[in-house]
Amino acid sequence: MKLTKQNLINTFKAAREEEASFVFVGIEAEGIKEAIAVPTISFDAKEQFYMNAYSDELVHVMNSKVRIFGLSFGGATAIHDII
Repeated sequence: MKLTKQNLINTFKAAREEEASFVFVGIEAEGIKEAIAVPTISFDAKEQFYMNAYSDELVHVMNSKVRIFGLSFGGATAIHDII
């Protein structure tokens, strides 16, 4: 299943509702994968950043070789959902 902006919105919304410590965003850039941990205090700013910087298919608007491939939220161990 391909991820979309709606998945991104739903992930941040669920993280807020469940008072999760982190949202984890898996990013692939030119074949290199990484996971970004977004702490609660940064949810609003980072969600807005991703909404502006990525297309509806979660491909970076300025570099088509960069995409979001995974989303998760929870405590620190939830990072294993995307890596």
